[in-house]
Amino acid sequence: MAVSDSSGSSQDTTQEVIDRSVIHGLRELGGDEEPGLLDELIDLYLSDAPQRMRDIEGSLCSGDWKLLERAAHTLKSASANIGALGLSALCKELESSARSQDGKVCTDLYQRSAEYYARVESALRGLRD
Repeated sequence: MAVSDSSGSSQDTTQEVIDRSVIHGLRELGGDEEPGLLDELIDLYLSDAPQRMRDIEGSLCSGDWKLLERAAHTLKSASANIGALGLSALCKELESSARSQDGKVCTDLYQRSAEYYARVESALRGLRD
């Protein structure tokens, strides 16, 4: 389902990867005193998330299940906080699969997460413009 803006036109479908109610809440949190808070939070997320993705990829290659679990957990929480609920759900599955040390499932979830992250990144950058 496409999200419509106040003029009734459809926004880019990549915006669907971000929960609009979370973004609205973050904008309200900043209020008039900190109108740039949302941009700051997006910037923090976009500077940290790629490292978590690299940690996940590296831990899959090295078999470091604890690092994989920790990186997935961190990315899960950060993604939920910024409204990327689909990515957060994938990271939750990845975190759980890392505990089970299921390499095949973890690899599949990482690939799906990487694809989803690209959409999240694009959507968040669009919110900054």
